[in-house]
Amino acid sequence: MEHEKPSIKPIAYTFGLYSGLLSIAGLVILYVLNIESHWILSVVSTIATILIYFYGISTYKKLNANVLSIKDGLKTGMGIALVGGIIGAIYAAIHYSIIMPEFLEGKKQEAIDTMMTQNPNIEGEALETALSLIDITTSEAFIATMMILGSIIFGFIVSLIISAVIKNDN
Repeated sequence: MEHEKPSIKPIAYTFGLYSGLLSIAGLVILYVLNIESHWILSVVSTIATILIYFYGISTYKKLNANVLSIKDGLKTGMGIALVGGIIGAIYAAIHYSIIMPEFLEGKKQEAIDTMMTQNPNIEGEALETALSLIDITTSEAFIATMMILGSIIFGFIVSLIISAVIKNDN
């Protein structure tokens, strides 16, 4: 007798929320410690994120009578990635526009200084184009978009690996 597949949405929402909260916690920790990044935080965050995907995909497998195809594992993981990425991106946009606007302004100035050091004779239309590109890449919207995209790419790779390891196509 064929059983009905469980919905991926509640799993994606639940574990995506955990993933988004982990992203928020990482930004808050960096802000509180007044540092840009730290390798230990990056490693711990990456391991915790992988565990979130593992438990999310495992939960789907358990709810699906212990049956998991790579396709279903990928769908579950991508749902988690999308929800987590959106939550993290929304917070990052708020964080960098309200809580810590000086961070992006500093990154913008660093990029301008680097550009002027590498191309001291830049002027006219080339300068305007370069400055507009720097404005785009140091904006809250760009950071948020890259967070979502990064989450989706990372989620795809991790979900594919986890699904391949724990699949059970009975």
